[in-house]
Order: sequence, then structure tokens, then C-alpha cells
Amino acid sequence: MEHPINPSEKTKLTHPLPPLSKAPHSSTPSTSSSGRASVYMLQFPRDHVLKMPSEDVQQQYKNYTKYKPIQRRIQRGCCRCVCTSICLIVILLVTVGCILYFGFRPKAPTYSLTNLSISGFEPLLTSSVTPINPSIVATVKTENPNKKLSILYQTNGTVSVYFDSTYLCSGDWPSFRQGPQNVTIFETNLTGSGILLTSLNRDSIVKAETNGSVPLMVYAKVPVKLKFSFITSWVVTVRVTCDVAVTTLTSKAAILSKGLNSG
Repeated sequence: MEHPINPSEKTKLTHPLPPLSKAPHSSTPSTSSSGRASVYMLQFPRDHVLKMPSEDVQQQYKNYTKYKPIQRRIQRGCCRCVCTSICLIVILLVTVGCILYFGFRPKAPTYSLTNLSISGFEPLLTSSVTPINPSIVATVKTENPNKKLSILYQTNGTVSVYFDSTYLCSGDWPSFRQGPQNVTIFETNLTGSGILLTSLNRDSIVKAETNGSVPLMVYAKVPVKLKFSFITSWVVTVRVTCDVAVTTLTSKAAILSKGLNSG
């Protein structure tokens, strides 16, 4: 049988092609002058020859198609387990939170400044370029109004004092345990070193002290834990801001007014 020849394929013929007048796509085999059918040998590139895969390759393909659905089912099962576990944990946490809230009715503690002993501001009266070393001993009163809840004040708590957003001094908030319905009073030393005020801040402080009312802002950042019976919470950061006015920047300072904001 004569095979049609694709002109785009590079082929090598061992015999000359028949005349073009003969139909190349005819199913009737061409014959030579001797009456015998002409035989053509065609050579194709190796990459055009289709081969049957070996038995090993066929077995690997069968194994792959066999286990792939199983792997997908395992993955879907793992995803369901993870999602179910997360939902159960969230539901458990919400349930425990509701029980603790409605069972203990927690209330926020209250804080107040009872006394401020101030020193280190004397250079402001003589020079505007001399650095100051403020020192303030603050007496703080904390009250826990809860009946069944203890407050555990952690380490690394800080207290800072500012004048018109200008930093003056800072110190540590002590770590201690405050039981239910307990009132605790403590002192903390706040110090600053080499504080250089601008001429505007110096003039404002001197004028305020002359008028007998110096506004200061006390900021506290305290990490605490809440203890409900045998359950202890994670660390919660409490931020307290207190706007206070004092009569003078000396050890005889008296508190005129104060406003407390906590969060």
C-alpha cells in the first residue's frame, strides 16, 4: 500500500517517487513497468515514533492513580480534624470566659496618687541651659474591689512623669499580690538624669510654679494577671494615666487636683 507523504516531514526515500500525475492518496498500489508493485521505505525521526510504555512504567502509573484518591481523602480528613479542634477550643474558651464573668463579676481596680515629694528642679530658677535631674517620690494607692478575684502585679511595670509631653523622670512599679477587697499603698522612686528643657518649657514651668499650680502627667504601664480561685489568666497590660496639679516642684509639694484614666 502506498502511504501519503506529508511535505512538512523530513523523509528519506530509497526509490524515486512516482510521477505527480498519479494520485498520491489513492488506495490502489502503484506498479512498476515490470508489473510488480513498487515498495517505498520511509525513515521517521526517533522522537516521532510512538512506543508502548514498559511494564514497570505501567505499574507505576497504576499505583499512582490508585493511591492519589486515598491521599486526598486523608488530607480532607486531617483538615476536618484541625477545623473541628479549633472550633471546640474556641467554644471552650468562650464558655469558660462566660462562666468566669457571670460567676465572679470582675471589676477594674482603682488607683490614686496620695502624695508627691519633688526635688531636682532648682536649676530652672537660675539657668535655662543647665540640665536637671528630677527626683519624685510618688505614693500610690491601689484598691481591688472584687470579692473573689486577686490581682497579681508582675515585674517590668513602669511609672513615668511628663510636663507638657516632655519626659521628666521614671521608675518601677513593684510586683506584688493584691487579694480580694484589699487596699495597698506603696511608694516608688522616680528619677531622671540630664534632662534639658527648652526655653519654652522652662518658662512655662517657672510661670506655673509662680502661679502655684504646676500641671504634671503621670503614666503607668503595668502587666498583671487575674486569679479566679484556682484559675490564673494570662498577662494583661494595664495602662493608667493621671493628670495631676501640684503647688510647687519641691519636697513641700501638695496635690491640688487629679484626674485618672485607666485602660
